[in-house]
Amino acid sequence: NAEYMGFINLFEIEMAYRDIRNLSEIMRQLGYSRRISLENFQQPNFQLVAELLYWMVQRYDPSADISDNIDEEDDRVNFIKSVTQLFVTKARLKLNPLKLYQANVGAVKEMLKIAVMLNKAMSTSITDEEDSSAVEFNLSNKLYNLKQARQLAREITESGAKLYD
Repeated sequence: NAEYMGFINLFEIEMAYRDIRNLSEIMRQLGYSRRISLENFQQPNFQLVAELLYWMVQRYDPSADISDNIDEEDDRVNFIKSVTQLFVTKARLKLNPLKLYQANVGAVKEMLKIAVMLNKAMSTSITDEEDSSAVEFNLSNKLYNLKQARQLAREITESGAKLYD
């Protein structure tokens, strides 16, 4: 039993490390400059969780009216409630406010949901921009080919008329 419990703890630590690494990578891709490490979440770190959440809210909806004041317990509760409500109503993303409030490794999984959604949206918009430029190039290419075809048709018609005369 003690061996089994040790295995469970190692497994949980490995999963936590993987989640933090994934969150850190995705946040870097999104443009977040601060380094995120496992040590940041060994102890509850509400300041960092709030900073990350506020940054992601601003990335998702810059016009969102969420206060970043977290000085008092009521302020922290209202902050978490506002963030979870925003993502549930606008992104249909269900978050566990209790895990976010605990501000430990459990909060990482919840923040990872938001980060993955933002990253997918960003990569989709980049792909769409590439596709639209390819379409524009393809369209201009077809337009050029159409003009050449018209010119050739005009020349053939003129040549045919000259031969007939």
